[in-house]
Amino acid sequence: MVNGLIDQRGRDKVIMGILVILFTGLLILQMGISTLIIGNDFIEGAIDPDKLVLISIFGNILGLLNILLSVQLVVACRKSGFIAQIILNGVALCLITLDIIIFKHYLLISEYGMIFVTEIVCFLLNNLYTTLAGEVESIHKLAYTDDLTGLPNRKERLRAIEDIIQYSPATPVFTLISFDLDNFKNINDSLGHKIGDVYLTEVIHNLRNVIIAPDSIGRIGGDEFLVIVNGAKTDAEIEAYTAKIESVINKPFCFREHDYRITASFGIARCPKDSDRSETLLKQVDIALTRAKAKGKNQLVFFDESMQIKLNRQLSIEHKLSESINRGELYVEYQPQYYIPNQELRGFEVLLRWTSPVLGRVAPLDFIPLAEENGSIVEIGRWIIQHSCTEFMKLSHLYEKHPILAINISVVQFRDPDFISSVKKAIEDSGINPNFVEFEITESVCISTPETTRSILRSLKEMGIKIALDDFGTGYSSLSYLRSLPFDLVKIDKSFIDTIGSIPDEKNIVKSIINMAHQLDLEVIAEGIERQEQYDYLVKANCDIIQGNFLSRPVPITAL
Repeated sequence: MVNGLIDQRGRDKVIMGILVILFTGLLILQMGISTLIIGNDFIEGAIDPDKLVLISIFGNILGLLNILLSVQLVVACRKSGFIAQIILNGVALCLITLDIIIFKHYLLISEYGMIFVTEIVCFLLNNLYTTLAGEVESIHKLAYTDDLTGLPNRKERLRAIEDIIQYSPATPVFTLISFDLDNFKNINDSLGHKIGDVYLTEVIHNLRNVIIAPDSIGRIGGDEFLVIVNGAKTDAEIEAYTAKIESVINKPFCFREHDYRITASFGIARCPKDSDRSETLLKQVDIALTRAKAKGKNQLVFFDESMQIKLNRQLSIEHKLSESINRGELYVEYQPQYYIPNQELRGFEVLLRWTSPVLGRVAPLDFIPLAEENGSIVEIGRWIIQHSCTEFMKLSHLYEKHPILAINISVVQFRDPDFISSVKKAIEDSGINPNFVEFEITESVCISTPETTRSILRSLKEMGIKIALDDFGTGYSSLSYLRSLPFDLVKIDKSFIDTIGSIPDEKNIVKSIINMAHQLDLEVIAEGIERQEQYDYLVKANCDIIQGNFLSRPVPITAL
C-alpha cells in the first residue's frame, strides 16, 4: 500500500512537470508571436491595427489553451496542481501587463478576464476535490478500519499483504502472526460487552509498545488479530516475538477489585516459505490458528503442508458426505452386548460406517463431527433409526430372547423439532417393539437445554424406549443428571476401561462408578473391552453388561 502510494506520487510529479512545461511553452509562444508580428512596427513607431487584431486572436486561442492546461493541472495533481497554476497564471498576468505597457497592446486586456475565469474554475475544482478527498478518506476509513480499536481490518490487511508482495523490489520475506484471545467470550458474557470492549482496547493500546513499525497489527475478527512482521525471522525469533505479545495479553485486567486474565492462541504462516499469494497465506495462517485452538488453546502452531492436506480431506469428506445417503454409501454394523458373567446376549449397538468410492473407507471420527457441524447429522440420524429398525426386525425372530437395539443419538439430532415424530414414524413403519429400542445420549445433550431434554426423554420413555447415558464420567455434572433425568443405565467411557491393568485396582474408580450406579438402580455397560484382564476385573466389580472386541467386533447384518 505504501509502495503504491509512493508510485502514485511519482506519477503525479511527472504529469505536473509535463503540464508546467506545456504551460510555460504557451507563454513563450505567446510572447514570441507578439514580438514577431509587431516587432518592426514597434521600432518604426507605428503599429498596424490589423496586426494587433491578429495578436489578439492568437492571444485568445492561447488563453483558452492556458485555461485547459490550468484545469488539467488541478484535475491531475489536485492541491499541488492548483498552486502551480496560480503561479503560472500570475506569471502570465505579469507578461500580459508588460505587453500592454510596452507595445500599447490594449486588446490583450481581454486576457485578464480569461485568467480571472481560469482562477474561478480552478478554485471551484480544487474545493470540489478537497471535499471529495475528505469524503473518500471517510469512506476509506469505514471500509478499511476497525471502529472499536482504530486498527486496520481484514480487508486492509489483505490489501497490505498484496502490496508488499507486488511492490517488493526483491522476493518478499515476511511473517504473518494470527492470534485469538482464548475464551474472550466469557469476559463479554460475565462483564458485559462494553467492559469487554474496554478490555480489548487496553490490550491493543499496550501492544503498540511491542509491535513497532515497519511491523503492523490489524483486527480481522471479534477477538482475532493479524500481525505482519517484515523481514526474515527464524522460528526462535518468531516464538520470542509472540511471547512478547502474549506477555501483554496475560497482564491482569482489574474491574471492580477483581483481576481477569486471558491467554492467546497463535498461528504462523510465512512468505515465501509457505506461499507467495496473499489469499493463500491468510488461509494458511487461519488453519494454523485453528490447529492451535484445537490443541487446547494457549498454543503456538506454525503452518505446514500436512495441515493443508488434512483440511482438503475434511472439505472433500464434507462435500461427499452430503450425497452419501442417496448414493447408498452409508451402512451400519452391529456390535453385540453381553450380560456377564454368563455371556448371555443382551443386544447390539448400531455403529455407522461409510465407504466412499472416491475416499475409501472413512473413519466415523472423521465424518461424524463434520456432519454435526453442518447439520447433516439430522438427516443421517433419521436414516440410521429408520434403516436399523427395519433391518433388525427381519432378524428378531431368529433369537429366543428378543435382543435390544441400541442407537446413538447426536446432540444436534436431539434438538431437531421433528425428532420425536421421526422416531414414532420409524417405529410404526418398521413394526419394532419400542421396548427393545434403546437410545444412547451423551451429557452434552443434557447440558444444552435441561428442561427440553427432560421433556423429550419423558416422551421417549412413554413410548417404551430405554435411555442410556453414554460416555459416563467424562463430563462435569453426570451425577446430577443421573438423579434428575429418567435414565435406565449408564455406559462407562472407554477411557476408564483402558486404565484397568495399568493402575492398581484399589486406585481405579471403575468399581466406584458401578457401585454408585447400582445404588441408583441403574444397570452399567462397560464398552471398549479389549483384554482378558479387563473382562476379569469387570466381572469381579459386578458390572452388568460388557461390549468390545474381546468378545465380538462390529459385524454387518448378514453375520448376525
